[in-house]
Amino acid sequence: MKKLLTLTSLCLAAASLQAQTASGPLSPAPARAQLVEAQQELSRLRDQITAAKIPLAVALREAETELLAKRREAERLQRLADNRSVDLRNLETEEKMRADEIDYISTLLTDYTSRLNSTIDSSEIQIYGRQLTHLLNLAENPDLPREEVLRSKVAVLDLGFERLLARLGGARFDGRAILPDGSVEPGTFALLGPLSYFRTADGKQAGLVERGAAEHPKITVFSRTEIPAIAGFIAAGDGPLPVDPTLGKAKAIVTSKESLGEHIQKGGLWMFPILGFGAAAVVMALFKLWELSSVKRLPKTVLREVLALLGQGKASEAAKTLRTHTSPASRMLNEAIHNLKLPKEVLDEMMFETMLEVQPRLERGLSFISVTAAVAPLLGLLGTVTGMMTTFNLITLFGTGDAKSLSSGISEALITTEFGLIVAIPSLLLYGYLSRRVNGVMGDMEQISTAFSNGVAAIRSRQPDLDLSLAGSPEPVAA
Repeated sequence: MKKLLTLTSLCLAAASLQAQTASGPLSPAPARAQLVEAQQELSRLRDQITAAKIPLAVALREAETELLAKRREAERLQRLADNRSVDLRNLETEEKMRADEIDYISTLLTDYTSRLNSTIDSSEIQIYGRQLTHLLNLAENPDLPREEVLRSKVAVLDLGFERLLARLGGARFDGRAILPDGSVEPGTFALLGPLSYFRTADGKQAGLVERGAAEHPKITVFSRTEIPAIAGFIAAGDGPLPVDPTLGKAKAIVTSKESLGEHIQKGGLWMFPILGFGAAAVVMALFKLWELSSVKRLPKTVLREVLALLGQGKASEAAKTLRTHTSPASRMLNEAIHNLKLPKEVLDEMMFETMLEVQPRLERGLSFISVTAAVAPLLGLLGTVTGMMTTFNLITLFGTGDAKSLSSGISEALITTEFGLIVAIPSLLLYGYLSRRVNGVMGDMEQISTAFSNGVAAIRSRQPDLDLSLAGSPEPVAA
């Protein structure tokens, strides 16, 4: 830089000299002297400039080299900064991934803690209950640091492993349990896989521990013969042992079964008219079965015998033959025999009138059975409506979280429909069967009346002079 300044000063001096020369005319001698002096000065300056060019060129090359080095250094530093930025982003991504993994593991530990708390055997509460409750409180404490919460969840996991190892290998410990008579007795628990057994201290009571969370577990005794086996196994650690492969579900199914009275009681108020109609329909159906069973039919051989006697003019003997039978058809024919003098059309109307008198007596009560078959499902439907209304009211009060609170309304809705159909279907079948029996009796009477009318007409056509009257005979028997 110093050489550059020197060269600049020389250039300025030359410029100054040229300016003085141009400022005014000079005399020849001084001018020549000044010219020589200026030429010498110019030559000297040129020499100085020539001498200064090389160092300046060297300095320029050095500056360019230094600039290139600085640029390379700047590029290196920029690459380093970029790499550091990329590394920082990678670290942030890695940190987020690790945080997500920790959250996932924390969620798994929370789920495991909840499952362990819900599936722990009631007998094990006396061992792990306090410790598990303490760890659960720590895990659910929002004021604790995250590290402490994770440590508490890991401690629950360790507790679960400890419990698992103890159960797989079998474990025995002292505790208290509720016996079937309701008393709380001390004794010894034995854990074997998913099953738990209990034996009282005196060895007189033993049984399977019921599943469920309670301070004191309940004991189920299947039979008196199993008590010595369970007590001996707990005392000695080996031996035959009764096993419930359903883990208590079989007993729960048995205990959940309700009696018929309890089932009917759940149906609510509308069960009374449904069962009332059903009982009345059954009584009426039994009465009609007895009544129709007592109705006897007139054999066709008797009809042929009566027509044969009439063809021989023995109307009295024909009437006597009919009086030995008590069927509606025999009474109808007996009345017809007492009125054989009447024309055929009138005789047919008389027999038809007798059938019309018999039919209402035979069909008496069938309409009630038919009404029961129609009304019972409607009463069941009405119970369903009221049951659903009760259910909606319970949902308004308690919400849908507790299914037990809704069971009363649902039971009323379903049980009334169930019993409505139970009453209606047999009533409909009984009505159809009894109606068919009545129709059979009426059809038999109609067939007999037609055959009798045609037979009498044939006798009259063959023997127009035959007397078919019953002179001095008793009055006709009322149908």
